Amino acid sequence: MSSATKKVAYNTVVQVISRVIITAISLVAIAYLTRYLGVSGYGQYTLIFAYLALLGVAVDFGFFLLQVREVTRHPGRESYVLGNVMGLKIALSLVVFGVGYILATAIYSDTTVQQGVLIGVLSQTALALLQVPISLFQARLQMRKVAIANIITRTVYLGLILWAVKNDLGLIGVLWVTAAANILALVGQWAWAMPLASLTPRWDFIYWFKFLREAWPLGVVTVVAMIYFKVDTVMLSMMKDSYAVGIYGAPYKVIEVLLTIPTIFMSSVFPVITQALTESRERAMRVFRKAFDAMSLVAWPLAIGTMMVATPLMTAIAGADFAVSGAPLKLLIWAAALSFVGATLNYSVIAAGRQSILVWPYLLATIFNIVTNWIFIPRYSYMGAAATTVATELLVVIYVAVVVYKELRFTPQWDVFLKAILGAVVMGGLLWWLGSANILINLGAGVVSYGLVLVTTRAVPKEVFKELFGR
Repeated sequence: MSSATKKVAYNTVVQVISRVIITAISLVAIAYLTRYLGVSGYGQYTLIFAYLALLGVAVDFGFFLLQVREVTRHPGRESYVLGNVMGLKIALSLVVFGVGYILATAIYSDTTVQQGVLIGVLSQTALALLQVPISLFQARLQMRKVAIANIITRTVYLGLILWAVKNDLGLIGVLWVTAAANILALVGQWAWAMPLASLTPRWDFIYWFKFLREAWPLGVVTVVAMIYFKVDTVMLSMMKDSYAVGIYGAPYKVIEVLLTIPTIFMSSVFPVITQALTESRERAMRVFRKAFDAMSLVAWPLAIGTMMVATPLMTAIAGADFAVSGAPLKLLIWAAALSFVGATLNYSVIAAGRQSILVWPYLLATIFNIVTNWIFIPRYSYMGAAATTVATELLVVIYVAVVVYKELRFTPQWDVFLKAILGAVVMGGLLWWLGSANILINLGAGVVSYGLVLVTTRAVPKEVFKELFGR
Protein backbone atom coordinates (compact mmCIF):
# COMPACT_ATOMS: atom_id res chain seq x y z
CA MET A 1 0.00 0.00 0.00
CA SER A 2 2.86 2.31 0.83
CA SER A 3 4.38 2.01 -2.66
CA ALA A 4 1.04 2.66 -4.37
CA THR A 5 0.36 5.65 -2.14
CA LYS A 6 3.78 7.10 -2.93
CA LYS A 7 3.21 6.69 -6.67
CA VAL A 8 -0.17 8.39 -6.46
CA ALA A 9 1.32 11.13 -4.28
CA TYR A 10 4.25 11.71 -6.64
CA ASN A 11 2.09 11.84 -9.76
CA THR A 12 -0.45 14.04 -8.01
CA VAL A 13 2.16 16.45 -6.64
CA VAL A 14 3.83 16.74 -10.05
CA GLN A 15 0.49 17.40 -11.71
CA VAL A 16 -0.64 19.84 -9.03
CA ILE A 17 2.58 21.85 -9.37
CA SER A 18 2.18 21.88 -13.14
CA ARG A 19 -1.50 22.76 -12.75
CA VAL A 20 -0.63 25.71 -10.52
CA ILE A 21 1.70 26.98 -13.24
CA ILE A 22 -0.80 26.26 -16.02
CA THR A 23 -3.63 27.84 -14.02
CA ALA A 24 -1.58 30.99 -13.59
CA ILE A 25 -0.90 31.03 -17.34
CA SER A 26 -4.59 30.39 -18.10
CA LEU A 27 -5.72 33.19 -15.80
CA VAL A 28 -3.33 35.63 -17.48
CA ALA A 29 -4.69 34.53 -20.86
CA ILE A 30 -8.28 35.00 -19.62
CA ALA A 31 -7.35 38.45 -18.31
CA TYR A 32 -6.06 39.52 -21.72
CA LEU A 33 -8.91 37.92 -23.66
CA THR A 34 -11.71 39.39 -21.54
CA ARG A 35 -10.21 42.88 -21.67
CA TYR A 36 -9.45 42.64 -25.39
CA LEU A 37 -12.68 41.02 -26.60
CA GLY A 38 -15.04 42.75 -24.15
CA VAL A 39 -18.14 41.16 -22.63
CA SER A 40 -19.96 40.49 -25.92
CA GLY A 41 -16.82 39.32 -27.76
CA TYR A 42 -15.91 37.01 -24.91
CA GLY A 43 -19.48 35.77 -25.02
CA GLN A 44 -18.95 34.70 -28.64
CA TYR A 45 -15.66 33.06 -27.69
CA THR A 46 -17.39 31.16 -24.86
CA LEU A 47 -20.27 30.07 -27.09
CA ILE A 48 -17.95 28.71 -29.79
CA PHE A 49 -16.00 26.54 -27.39
CA ALA A 50 -19.12 25.41 -25.52
CA TYR A 51 -20.60 24.23 -28.83
CA LEU A 52 -17.35 22.52 -29.81
CA ALA A 53 -17.11 20.83 -26.41
CA LEU A 54 -20.50 19.24 -27.01
CA LEU A 55 -19.15 17.85 -30.29
CA GLY A 56 -15.82 16.84 -28.81
CA VAL A 57 -17.35 14.66 -26.13
CA ALA A 58 -19.04 12.59 -28.85
CA VAL A 59 -15.57 11.94 -30.32
CA ASP A 60 -14.00 11.00 -27.00
CA PHE A 61 -17.10 9.04 -25.93
CA GLY A 62 -15.59 8.11 -22.56
CA PHE A 63 -12.61 6.39 -24.16
CA PHE A 64 -9.94 7.86 -21.89
CA LEU A 65 -10.58 5.91 -18.69
CA LEU A 66 -11.26 2.75 -20.66
CA GLN A 67 -7.90 3.21 -22.41
CA VAL A 68 -6.15 3.62 -19.07
CA ARG A 69 -7.92 0.58 -17.65
CA GLU A 70 -7.10 -1.63 -20.66
CA VAL A 71 -3.42 -0.61 -20.72
CA THR A 72 -3.19 -1.15 -16.95
CA ARG A 73 -4.72 -4.62 -17.21
CA HIS A 74 -2.83 -5.65 -20.38
CA PRO A 75 0.55 -3.85 -20.37
CA GLY A 76 1.83 -5.81 -23.37
CA ARG A 77 -0.92 -4.57 -25.71
CA GLU A 78 -0.41 -0.80 -25.50
CA SER A 79 0.44 -0.36 -29.18
CA TYR A 80 -2.49 -2.43 -30.40
CA VAL A 81 -5.07 -0.84 -28.07
CA LEU A 82 -3.95 2.78 -28.41
CA GLY A 83 -3.24 2.52 -32.14
CA ASN A 84 -6.80 1.38 -32.74
CA VAL A 85 -8.18 4.10 -30.47
CA MET A 86 -6.19 6.65 -32.49
CA GLY A 87 -7.67 5.34 -35.75
CA LEU A 88 -11.18 5.24 -34.30
CA LYS A 89 -10.92 8.84 -33.05
CA ILE A 90 -9.73 10.07 -36.45
CA ALA A 91 -12.74 8.48 -38.10
CA LEU A 92 -15.16 9.85 -35.49
CA SER A 93 -13.64 13.33 -35.76
CA LEU A 94 -14.26 13.49 -39.51
CA VAL A 95 -17.91 12.50 -39.09
CA VAL A 96 -18.87 14.34 -35.89
CA PHE A 97 -17.10 17.63 -36.59
CA GLY A 98 -18.21 17.65 -40.20
CA VAL A 99 -21.86 17.26 -39.22
CA GLY A 100 -21.36 19.69 -36.33
CA TYR A 101 -20.11 22.46 -38.61
CA ILE A 102 -23.05 22.03 -40.97
CA LEU A 103 -25.44 22.28 -38.01
CA ALA A 104 -23.65 25.41 -36.75
CA THR A 105 -24.23 27.18 -40.07
CA ALA A 106 -27.94 26.34 -39.79
CA ILE A 107 -28.31 27.32 -36.11
CA TYR A 108 -26.22 30.52 -35.98
CA SER A 109 -26.61 33.34 -38.49
CA ASP A 110 -23.58 35.18 -37.04
CA THR A 111 -20.77 34.65 -39.56
CA THR A 112 -18.15 35.17 -36.86
CA VAL A 113 -19.56 32.25 -34.87
CA GLN A 114 -19.71 30.11 -38.03
CA GLN A 115 -16.06 30.85 -38.89
CA GLY A 116 -15.07 30.34 -35.26
CA VAL A 117 -16.64 26.88 -35.17
CA LEU A 118 -14.80 25.90 -38.37
CA ILE A 119 -11.43 27.00 -36.95
CA GLY A 120 -12.25 25.51 -33.57
CA VAL A 121 -12.76 22.11 -35.18
CA LEU A 122 -8.98 21.94 -35.62
CA SER A 123 -8.48 22.68 -31.92
CA GLN A 124 -11.02 20.13 -30.80
CA THR A 125 -9.68 17.38 -33.08
CA ALA A 126 -6.18 17.93 -31.71
CA LEU A 127 -7.48 17.77 -28.13
CA ALA A 128 -9.40 14.56 -28.85
CA LEU A 129 -6.32 12.83 -30.29
CA LEU A 130 -4.13 14.20 -27.50
CA GLN A 131 -5.94 11.96 -25.01
CA VAL A 132 -4.30 8.88 -26.57
CA PRO A 133 -0.66 9.57 -25.54
CA ILE A 134 -1.84 11.03 -22.22
CA SER A 135 -3.67 7.80 -21.38
CA LEU A 136 -0.42 5.86 -21.91
CA PHE A 137 1.50 8.14 -19.53
CA GLN A 138 -1.39 7.92 -17.05
CA ALA A 139 -1.45 4.12 -17.06
CA ARG A 140 2.30 4.00 -16.48
CA LEU A 141 2.11 6.70 -13.78
CA GLN A 142 4.49 8.92 -15.77
CA MET A 143 2.41 12.07 -15.70
CA ARG A 144 5.49 14.25 -15.19
CA LYS A 145 5.96 14.03 -18.95
CA VAL A 146 2.45 15.32 -19.53
CA ALA A 147 3.05 18.04 -16.94
CA ILE A 148 6.22 19.26 -18.65
CA ALA A 149 4.61 19.19 -22.09
CA ASN A 150 1.55 21.05 -20.83
CA ILE A 151 3.60 23.82 -19.26
CA ILE A 152 5.59 24.30 -22.46
CA THR A 153 2.56 24.34 -24.75
CA ARG A 154 0.51 26.61 -22.48
CA THR A 155 3.40 29.04 -22.33
CA VAL A 156 3.50 29.04 -26.12
CA TYR A 157 -0.28 29.51 -26.14
CA LEU A 158 -0.02 32.55 -23.88
CA GLY A 159 2.70 34.01 -26.10
CA LEU A 160 0.52 33.53 -29.17
CA ILE A 161 -2.46 35.15 -27.43
CA LEU A 162 -0.35 38.17 -26.48
CA TRP A 163 0.87 38.39 -30.06
CA ALA A 164 -2.70 38.20 -31.41
CA VAL A 165 -3.88 40.91 -29.01
CA LYS A 166 -0.91 43.15 -29.75
CA ASN A 167 -1.52 42.87 -33.49
CA ASP A 168 -5.30 43.31 -33.06
CA LEU A 169 -6.16 40.10 -34.89
CA GLY A 170 -9.67 39.97 -33.41
CA LEU A 171 -11.63 36.93 -32.29
CA ILE A 172 -10.80 34.95 -35.43
CA GLY A 173 -7.08 35.51 -34.88
CA VAL A 174 -7.40 34.36 -31.27
CA LEU A 175 -9.09 31.17 -32.44
CA TRP A 176 -6.32 30.49 -34.97
CA VAL A 177 -3.55 30.79 -32.39
CA THR A 178 -5.52 28.55 -30.00
CA ALA A 179 -5.73 25.90 -32.72
CA ALA A 180 -1.98 26.22 -33.35
CA ALA A 181 -1.19 25.71 -29.66
CA ASN A 182 -3.37 22.59 -29.41
CA ILE A 183 -1.84 21.06 -32.54
CA LEU A 184 1.63 21.72 -31.11
CA ALA A 185 0.61 19.94 -27.88
CA LEU A 186 -0.56 16.90 -29.85
CA VAL A 187 2.60 16.64 -31.92
CA GLY A 188 4.88 17.04 -28.89
CA GLN A 189 3.21 14.44 -26.66
CA TRP A 190 2.66 12.00 -29.50
CA ALA A 191 6.39 12.12 -30.34
CA TRP A 192 7.32 11.68 -26.65
CA ALA A 193 5.04 8.64 -26.29
CA MET A 194 6.22 6.79 -29.41
CA PRO A 195 9.33 5.24 -27.76
CA LEU A 196 7.02 3.68 -25.14
CA ALA A 197 4.43 2.31 -27.57
CA SER A 198 3.51 2.74 -31.20
CA LEU A 199 0.59 5.15 -31.55
CA THR A 200 0.35 4.75 -35.32
CA PRO A 201 -3.34 4.62 -36.27
CA ARG A 202 -4.71 1.11 -36.74
CA TRP A 203 -7.87 0.12 -38.57
CA ASP A 204 -9.05 -3.11 -36.97
CA PHE A 205 -12.79 -2.62 -37.35
CA ILE A 206 -13.61 -5.73 -35.33
CA TYR A 207 -11.65 -4.33 -32.38
CA TRP A 208 -13.33 -0.95 -32.86
CA PHE A 209 -16.73 -2.64 -32.51
CA LYS A 210 -15.68 -4.50 -29.35
CA PHE A 211 -14.16 -1.35 -27.87
CA LEU A 212 -17.27 0.71 -28.63
CA ARG A 213 -19.52 -1.98 -27.19
CA GLU A 214 -17.64 -1.86 -23.91
CA ALA A 215 -17.29 1.92 -23.96
CA TRP A 216 -20.90 2.81 -24.74
CA PRO A 217 -22.16 3.04 -21.12
CA LEU A 218 -19.29 5.34 -20.16
CA GLY A 219 -19.68 7.14 -23.47
CA VAL A 220 -23.33 7.85 -22.83
CA VAL A 221 -22.47 9.09 -19.33
CA THR A 222 -19.71 11.32 -20.71
CA VAL A 223 -21.94 12.74 -23.44
CA VAL A 224 -24.89 13.53 -21.17
CA ALA A 225 -22.56 14.92 -18.48
CA MET A 226 -21.05 17.29 -21.02
CA ILE A 227 -24.52 18.24 -22.25
CA TYR A 228 -25.61 19.35 -18.79
CA PHE A 229 -22.22 21.00 -18.27
CA LYS A 230 -22.31 23.03 -21.49
CA VAL A 231 -25.90 23.22 -22.66
CA ASP A 232 -26.66 26.11 -20.30
CA THR A 233 -24.24 28.32 -22.22
CA VAL A 234 -25.80 27.37 -25.55
CA MET A 235 -29.34 27.90 -24.19
CA LEU A 236 -28.29 31.24 -22.67
CA SER A 237 -27.04 32.37 -26.09
CA MET A 238 -30.37 31.43 -27.68
CA MET A 239 -32.62 32.94 -24.98
CA LYS A 240 -30.58 36.03 -24.09
CA ASP A 241 -27.57 37.59 -25.85
CA SER A 242 -23.78 37.48 -26.10
CA TYR A 243 -23.47 39.93 -23.17
CA ALA A 244 -25.21 37.48 -20.82
CA VAL A 245 -23.05 34.65 -22.18
CA GLY A 246 -19.93 36.73 -21.52
CA ILE A 247 -20.92 37.51 -17.91
CA TYR A 248 -21.65 33.83 -17.32
CA GLY A 249 -18.74 32.51 -19.38
CA ALA A 250 -15.97 34.28 -17.43
CA PRO A 251 -16.69 32.65 -14.02
CA TYR A 252 -17.52 29.40 -15.77
CA LYS A 253 -14.02 29.43 -17.24
CA VAL A 254 -12.61 29.80 -13.74
CA ILE A 255 -14.68 26.78 -12.66
CA GLU A 256 -13.38 24.75 -15.61
CA VAL A 257 -9.81 25.49 -14.52
CA LEU A 258 -10.59 24.41 -10.95
CA LEU A 259 -12.25 21.19 -12.09
CA THR A 260 -8.94 19.95 -13.44
CA ILE A 261 -7.88 19.38 -9.81
CA PRO A 262 -10.17 16.37 -9.11
CA THR A 263 -9.46 15.06 -12.60
CA ILE A 264 -5.71 15.18 -11.98
CA PHE A 265 -5.94 13.56 -8.56
CA MET A 266 -8.44 10.84 -9.44
CA SER A 267 -6.58 10.05 -12.67
CA SER A 268 -3.57 9.19 -10.51
CA VAL A 269 -5.75 7.17 -8.12
CA PHE A 270 -7.58 5.36 -10.93
CA PRO A 271 -4.87 2.79 -11.85
CA VAL A 272 -4.28 2.11 -8.14
CA ILE A 273 -7.93 1.50 -7.27
CA THR A 274 -8.31 -0.57 -10.46
CA GLN A 275 -5.50 -2.85 -9.28
CA ALA A 276 -6.79 -2.87 -5.70
CA LEU A 277 -10.20 -4.09 -6.84
CA THR A 278 -8.55 -7.18 -8.36
CA GLU A 279 -6.95 -7.99 -4.98
CA SER A 280 -9.53 -7.32 -2.28
CA ARG A 281 -12.52 -5.14 -1.53
CA GLU A 282 -10.89 -4.04 1.73
CA ARG A 283 -7.86 -2.59 0.00
CA ALA A 284 -10.06 -0.89 -2.60
CA MET A 285 -12.15 0.58 0.24
CA ARG A 286 -9.02 2.06 1.84
CA VAL A 287 -8.00 3.70 -1.44
CA PHE A 288 -11.53 5.04 -1.92
CA ARG A 289 -11.68 6.51 1.58
CA LYS A 290 -8.32 8.24 1.28
CA ALA A 291 -9.33 9.71 -2.07
CA PHE A 292 -12.65 10.89 -0.61
CA ASP A 293 -10.85 12.51 2.33
CA ALA A 294 -8.39 14.27 0.03
CA MET A 295 -11.16 15.69 -2.15
CA SER A 296 -13.09 16.85 0.92
CA LEU A 297 -10.05 18.67 2.29
CA VAL A 298 -9.79 20.70 -0.92
CA ALA A 299 -13.46 21.15 -1.89
CA TRP A 300 -14.94 22.96 1.09
CA PRO A 301 -12.32 25.67 1.72
CA LEU A 302 -12.25 26.31 -2.02
CA ALA A 303 -16.04 26.77 -2.12
CA ILE A 304 -16.41 28.99 0.95
CA GLY A 305 -13.25 30.97 0.25
CA THR A 306 -14.22 31.68 -3.35
CA MET A 307 -17.74 32.67 -2.32
CA MET A 308 -16.33 35.24 0.11
CA VAL A 309 -14.10 36.92 -2.50
CA ALA A 310 -16.03 36.24 -5.72
CA THR A 311 -16.53 39.83 -6.91
CA PRO A 312 -12.98 41.14 -6.31
CA LEU A 313 -11.66 37.89 -7.75
CA MET A 314 -13.55 38.30 -11.02
CA THR A 315 -12.56 41.97 -11.20
CA ALA A 316 -8.91 41.02 -10.74
CA ILE A 317 -9.08 38.27 -13.35
CA ALA A 318 -11.33 39.70 -16.04
CA GLY A 319 -11.47 43.44 -15.38
CA ALA A 320 -14.02 45.91 -14.05
CA ASP A 321 -16.52 45.13 -16.83
CA PHE A 322 -16.87 41.62 -15.36
CA ALA A 323 -17.43 42.62 -11.72
CA VAL A 324 -21.04 41.49 -12.01
CA SER A 325 -19.70 37.99 -12.82
CA GLY A 326 -18.95 37.62 -9.11
CA ALA A 327 -22.64 36.85 -8.46
CA PRO A 328 -22.85 33.71 -10.65
CA LEU A 329 -19.40 32.62 -9.41
CA LYS A 330 -20.77 32.50 -5.84
CA LEU A 331 -23.20 29.84 -7.01
CA LEU A 332 -21.04 28.01 -9.54
CA ILE A 333 -18.26 27.36 -7.01
CA TRP A 334 -20.62 25.06 -5.12
CA ALA A 335 -21.11 22.98 -8.25
CA ALA A 336 -17.31 22.67 -8.41
CA ALA A 337 -17.13 21.55 -4.75
CA LEU A 338 -19.76 18.88 -5.39
CA SER A 339 -17.80 17.73 -8.47
CA PHE A 340 -14.71 17.23 -6.29
CA VAL A 341 -16.60 14.83 -4.05
CA GLY A 342 -18.47 13.23 -6.96
CA ALA A 343 -15.24 12.45 -8.82
CA THR A 344 -14.29 9.91 -6.14
CA LEU A 345 -17.60 8.12 -6.63
CA ASN A 346 -17.52 8.13 -10.44
CA TYR A 347 -13.95 6.91 -10.82
CA SER A 348 -14.54 4.09 -8.34
CA VAL A 349 -17.53 2.83 -10.32
CA ILE A 350 -15.56 2.94 -13.58
CA ALA A 351 -12.54 1.20 -12.01
CA ALA A 352 -14.87 -1.63 -11.00
CA GLY A 353 -16.06 -1.95 -14.59
CA ARG A 354 -19.62 -1.01 -13.60
CA GLN A 355 -19.86 2.13 -15.70
CA SER A 356 -23.25 1.13 -17.12
CA ILE A 357 -24.94 1.93 -13.78
CA LEU A 358 -23.98 5.60 -14.24
CA VAL A 359 -26.15 6.00 -17.34
CA TRP A 360 -29.44 6.61 -15.57
CA PRO A 361 -28.31 9.21 -13.02
CA TYR A 362 -26.57 11.27 -15.70
CA LEU A 363 -29.42 10.90 -18.17
CA LEU A 364 -31.95 12.06 -15.57
CA ALA A 365 -29.65 14.92 -14.56
CA THR A 366 -29.38 16.08 -18.16
CA ILE A 367 -33.14 16.11 -18.61
CA PHE A 368 -33.51 17.96 -15.30
CA ASN A 369 -30.86 20.49 -16.35
CA ILE A 370 -32.41 21.25 -19.74
CA VAL A 371 -35.93 21.61 -18.33
CA THR A 372 -34.90 23.84 -15.42
CA ASN A 373 -32.72 26.00 -17.68
CA TRP A 374 -35.67 26.37 -20.03
CA ILE A 375 -37.76 27.59 -17.10
CA PHE A 376 -35.29 29.81 -15.25
CA ILE A 377 -33.03 31.36 -17.92
CA PRO A 378 -35.79 33.53 -19.44
CA ARG A 379 -36.63 34.87 -15.99
CA TYR A 380 -33.26 34.98 -14.20
CA SER A 381 -30.74 34.92 -17.07
CA TYR A 382 -27.24 33.77 -16.06
CA MET A 383 -28.18 33.50 -12.36
CA GLY A 384 -30.87 30.99 -13.29
CA ALA A 385 -28.30 29.01 -15.30
CA ALA A 386 -25.86 29.05 -12.36
CA ALA A 387 -28.47 27.88 -9.85
CA THR A 388 -29.54 25.10 -12.22
CA THR A 389 -25.93 23.93 -12.53
CA VAL A 390 -25.59 23.59 -8.75
CA ALA A 391 -28.93 21.78 -8.39
CA THR A 392 -28.02 19.37 -11.18
CA GLU A 393 -24.63 18.55 -9.68
CA LEU A 394 -26.21 17.94 -6.26
CA LEU A 395 -28.74 15.58 -7.82
CA VAL A 396 -25.97 13.61 -9.55
CA VAL A 397 -23.80 13.28 -6.43
CA ILE A 398 -26.67 12.05 -4.27
CA TYR A 399 -27.83 9.54 -6.88
CA VAL A 400 -24.32 8.18 -7.59
CA ALA A 401 -23.50 7.98 -3.86
CA VAL A 402 -26.53 5.71 -3.38
CA VAL A 403 -25.48 3.62 -6.38
CA VAL A 404 -21.90 3.27 -5.10
CA TYR A 405 -23.14 2.08 -1.73
CA LYS A 406 -25.57 -0.44 -3.21
CA GLU A 407 -23.24 -1.83 -5.87
CA LEU A 408 -19.76 -1.60 -4.33
CA ARG A 409 -20.55 -1.21 -0.62
CA PHE A 410 -18.05 1.65 -0.48
CA THR A 411 -18.68 4.09 2.35
CA PRO A 412 -16.61 7.14 3.31
CA GLN A 413 -15.41 7.89 6.82
CA TRP A 414 -17.02 11.19 7.71
CA ASP A 415 -14.41 12.33 10.23
CA VAL A 416 -12.17 14.18 7.76
CA PHE A 417 -15.18 15.41 5.78
CA LEU A 418 -16.69 17.11 8.83
CA LYS A 419 -13.36 18.55 9.97
CA ALA A 420 -12.83 20.01 6.49
CA ILE A 421 -16.24 21.70 6.69
CA LEU A 422 -15.41 23.04 10.17
CA GLY A 423 -12.11 24.47 8.95
CA ALA A 424 -13.77 26.03 5.91
CA VAL A 425 -16.48 27.66 8.06
CA VAL A 426 -13.87 29.11 10.44
CA MET A 427 -11.90 30.39 7.44
CA GLY A 428 -15.03 31.95 5.95
CA GLY A 429 -15.85 33.66 9.23
CA LEU A 430 -12.36 35.14 9.38
CA LEU A 431 -12.56 36.43 5.81
CA TRP A 432 -15.96 37.99 6.52
CA TRP A 433 -14.54 39.67 9.66
CA LEU A 434 -11.52 41.01 7.76
CA GLY A 435 -13.74 42.39 4.99
CA SER A 436 -10.73 42.93 2.74
CA ALA A 437 -10.98 43.25 -1.03
CA ASN A 438 -7.29 42.36 -1.40
CA ILE A 439 -7.02 38.86 -2.89
CA LEU A 440 -3.54 38.19 -1.46
CA ILE A 441 -4.57 39.13 2.09
CA ASN A 442 -7.62 36.88 1.84
CA LEU A 443 -5.57 34.02 0.42
CA GLY A 444 -2.97 34.24 3.18
CA ALA A 445 -5.53 34.52 5.96
CA GLY A 446 -7.58 31.68 4.51
CA VAL A 447 -4.67 29.26 4.17
CA VAL A 448 -3.35 29.96 7.66
CA SER A 449 -6.73 29.73 9.43
CA TYR A 450 -7.80 26.59 7.56
CA GLY A 451 -4.43 24.93 8.14
CA LEU A 452 -4.56 25.67 11.87
CA VAL A 453 -7.98 24.04 12.17
CA LEU A 454 -6.77 20.93 10.33
CA VAL A 455 -3.70 20.66 12.57
CA THR A 456 -5.72 21.28 15.74
CA THR A 457 -8.38 18.70 14.86
CA ARG A 458 -5.81 16.22 13.44
CA ALA A 459 -7.81 15.97 10.24
CA VAL A 460 -4.95 14.24 8.39
CA PRO A 461 -3.85 11.04 10.20
CA LYS A 462 -0.15 10.50 10.82
CA GLU A 463 -0.33 7.20 8.92
CA VAL A 464 -0.87 9.08 5.67
CA PHE A 465 2.38 11.02 6.12
CA LYS A 466 4.19 7.81 7.01
CA GLU A 467 2.97 6.14 3.84
CA LEU A 468 3.88 9.12 1.69
CA PHE A 469 7.26 10.01 3.18
CA GLY A 470 8.32 7.06 5.36
CA ARG A 471 8.85 7.04 9.10
